[in-house]
Amino acid sequence: MWHAWAMDGGLKVFGSVARTRVMVATVALRETYPREVARLTAVPLVTVQRIVDELERQGIVVSRLSGNQRRVTVNAEWIAADELRALALRLLDVMPDLRAALEGERRRPRRRGKPRDRSGRDAA
Repeated sequence: MWHAWAMDGGLKVFGSVARTRVMVATVALRETYPREVARLTAVPLVTVQRIVDELERQGIVVSRLSGNQRRVTVNAEWIAADELRALALRLLDVMPDLRAALEGERRRPRRRGKPRDRSGRDAA
């Protein structure tokens, strides 16, 4: 379901198209890191890092270091965390490119020796 108002340069619900895409991807992935968000949203990494820094300063997201990766998640203690999740997941319905990128994302390791189908993707 793609709406005409979403085609005019993208949605700017969270202030800008980039910030909206980053926020929606972060919510949908539950826990992620800036490079993954940049790859899935087609937003430059430096922009994603800046947006995550701003969101963290505002208390909307929290991050923790895991080795050398900065893991980012929505702050469950933030006053409107549940509403933010609901809104972001609803916005995903009008962002088919982002939805497709997120659905194609593998969230766990592939079993060793598991065959691949002809397209190069994991066999079901």
